[in-house]
Amino acid sequence: MLKMAKIFISYRRDDSADYAGRLYDRLAGHFGRDHVFMDIDQIEPGEVFDNVIKEKLATVQAAVVLIGKRWLDIADANGQRRLDHPDDWVQLEITALLERDIRVIPVLVGGAAMPQSTQLPEYLAALTRRQALEITSHARFHADADKLIKVLEKIMNAPTPTPPPPPPIRSDPPEITGKPNSQRFMVILGAITVLLAALGLFHYSPWIVQENGTQLSQPIASEPEESVVRQSTAEQAAETSSIPVTQPIEEQPGKTELSSTEQAVTEQPKKVKTSKQKYVLEQPIVSEQPAEKIYFVEPEMVRILPGKFMMGSSDDPFEKPIHEVTIVRSFEIGKYEIMFDEYDAFANATKRELPYDRNWGRGKRPEIKESFNDAQAYVHRLSQQTGKKYRLPTEAEWEYAARAGSQAAYWWGNDIGQNNANCSDCGSQWDNQTALVGSFKPNAFGLYDTAGNVWEWVEDCWHDNYHNAPNDGFAWKIWDGGDCYRRVVRGGSWRGGPQNLRSAFRNGISTFIHDKDLGFRIVRDF
Repeated sequence: MLKMAKIFISYRRDDSADYAGRLYDRLAGHFGRDHVFMDIDQIEPGEVFDNVIKEKLATVQAAVVLIGKRWLDIADANGQRRLDHPDDWVQLEITALLERDIRVIPVLVGGAAMPQSTQLPEYLAALTRRQALEITSHARFHADADKLIKVLEKIMNAPTPTPPPPPPIRSDPPEITGKPNSQRFMVILGAITVLLAALGLFHYSPWIVQENGTQLSQPIASEPEESVVRQSTAEQAAETSSIPVTQPIEEQPGKTELSSTEQAVTEQPKKVKTSKQKYVLEQPIVSEQPAEKIYFVEPEMVRILPGKFMMGSSDDPFEKPIHEVTIVRSFEIGKYEIMFDEYDAFANATKRELPYDRNWGRGKRPEIKESFNDAQAYVHRLSQQTGKKYRLPTEAEWEYAARAGSQAAYWWGNDIGQNNANCSDCGSQWDNQTALVGSFKPNAFGLYDTAGNVWEWVEDCWHDNYHNAPNDGFAWKIWDGGDCYRRVVRGGSWRGGPQNLRSAFRNGISTFIHDKDLGFRIVRDF
């Protein structure tokens, strides 16, 4: 796609990811997805950053640089401003674009002001001489985006040099020897085969359970290596589960007064025994060569019973108002985030490209680089092949399960502490990449990595606050001030700071975005 792309969006995730995702959707909807892109992160070991970035940006005709209020001053763990880093990707992108002398448009978002040239490194100072546009607020987004589109249309419609004519076609093709009729047949057959393949008309048989409805008895390991310690709707039917219930955990004291940081839980839910991962046998496709049997992995689940809790926080406008939510139905949620082992089985079966692991390793690491739409495809296929009702969690279900009865900022307390989770400045060995699932202690429900490691997609459309949000635990998908081209992500990641790991923290990301800190956890109805 990058070879065809003509519009590039530069942004810094900690500054303007929400605007970037929304703008991508708007521009891609107008110009086409093949002509807009916004992430350069697949750089192989040993490659030179700036060389790769220049190559990726070689076909760009226009670029949009999103500048929010924090864009100028965001610093690393040592307090050094990122823009001053020689290997900072944002400055490398902008430098490469300015060197090409194409149209680079600063777009000020969220009330940000244009930086002064003296505030920028010398190689970025030229950006301040470019006329800026503003996207003043999400409320005025479409009107402001229309102005940008008109500018980009003029650039995209500018005449381009006529390409040189193709080389002349050989007038005397090589003589074909042999039987003419059989050769003509083989040529026609080969052409038809190529055409069908190009049109995507070859398909593969679906995943199915064995004919007798049973599953293979061999489970995958239910725990990580020893060395490492929504769309939810009223129409979804309940399904009887055969998982045995264990003794419930002790309920904590009743409703606690809300702290200034977080909310209190009014009723404690109960945790039950987890179900183990299972393999389901794939029916091989009939072909000349016997297809290898592949196994579809059903993730290990933890059952969560109904209860009440206070959702939201007073720490951020996106998390207000604090409101009581009653989870009205039981559900099972993944004990771990979906791992590469699990996603790769799905990708291989559906002939999808395997997601890039950034050379950190696959196996028990959380799967990354998949969009909301990819996550939806995963749960749809798992449901289809097992006959069970898998889906993404709703935002309320996610927070209820992540808190596990806690009223603090994090399920373990109000301080991030040391080695409690995987994030930037979280004090663990994994802070600069994903960790093997289960590397940290589970919460009171037995769930791992609900804080940190990777952001987790949930079903709800993005809304800027909780006004008029549902209070029954179901997904919020109505367009009353919301944006269903973006979906909510929860939990924070290895890439962000401790603030993002709070149980109440939420963000909205475009459904098409693939990134190295995006993953998901799934839910099963029963």
